[in-house]
Amino acid sequence: MLQRSSGAPRLGIRRIGMRHLMTALGTTVLFVCTTTAVLAPGAVASASTKATATPNLSGVTLTFGDQFKEYQTILTAANALQGAQYTVNWQEFVGGPPMVAAETGGSVDLGDMAETPTIFAQAAGDPVKVVAATVSANPNVSPFDLVVPANSTITKLSQLKGQTIGVQEGTVEQYVLIQILKKAGIPYSDVTIENLSVINAAAAVSGGKVAAAVISQPLTAIDQAGGKIRVLASAAGYAQTLGYLTASQSALDNPKEAAAIADFVQRFYKAQVVLKKDPLLAEETYVKIYGVTLAEAKQAASTVVTTATPITPAIINYQQTEANTFLKLGLITKKINVKGVFDLPLDEAINAKAGVK
Repeated sequence: MLQRSSGAPRLGIRRIGMRHLMTALGTTVLFVCTTTAVLAPGAVASASTKATATPNLSGVTLTFGDQFKEYQTILTAANALQGAQYTVNWQEFVGGPPMVAAETGGSVDLGDMAETPTIFAQAAGDPVKVVAATVSANPNVSPFDLVVPANSTITKLSQLKGQTIGVQEGTVEQYVLIQILKKAGIPYSDVTIENLSVINAAAAVSGGKVAAAVISQPLTAIDQAGGKIRVLASAAGYAQTLGYLTASQSALDNPKEAAAIADFVQRFYKAQVVLKKDPLLAEETYVKIYGVTLAEAKQAASTVVTTATPITPAIINYQQTEANTFLKLGLITKKINVKGVFDLPLDEAINAKAGVK
């Protein structure tokens, strides 16, 4: 689950392997569903770069790119979308890159991802903007891990040189891998990358088809409990945990859709407050949606607590450093000024209304 609140922690699962979970746990997960939301009186309305008067949102549909029902689950658990002026159409994705493609193509208005896909989106000229952000509440933990098969002879990071590693390119998992290898003194070019979604990367490493992989919670907890993998390194200390809500420029240019986006973010903040006051509800919701045990939910949730934040200069600087790293490695082909991917006026307006400081 991904949660965000006004100064409150967020519990988050990112890029969860749907097929992996369905196979391992026998769970059934819906890929597209619809619910409704109501615009609260006085809610912020903004068309990308300016706040405007709140329009009548009756008949507006906001298509949200979710990652395995995380946002849908949170908002439903807190009953945060009760009422009905605009409709939220939920669509499911594995990772940020396909969601960026959907936003660019016009089939998704707002989506959930980490920071890395927005770097590649900006480098490609894709018309998406970051409208809200979260940061890790505890830098000593991370939802991302570099793992090896349980029976692997690899016990040190230095042994990864020359190995094949599963990771989805264009995602934060790739940046995590780059940073771990860098601190281990291994050039990125000295490993072979198997470009796999987090679903397939988890399956590949647990099956011994790759020497290592970067995966995320709750996959780590599930496969550890099953004795399939061993954590070689946590991403804590190597990379920050940032969460973004990104919107298509076309949605932001539409006053009614922009108003719905602003209201959606604020309702999400309120839902987080509800779950923060009731941690067991958050964990039980985690169990319900992913089919994991309560113990696995507690383990996963403990690594992914983040806090709502304005888009600060520190976040922008961190992202610029990341973009420069990808440029140096030849993974993007031109230098970019990452500040351009953030809709700072809209973020400021939303946070002012929600009390996020």
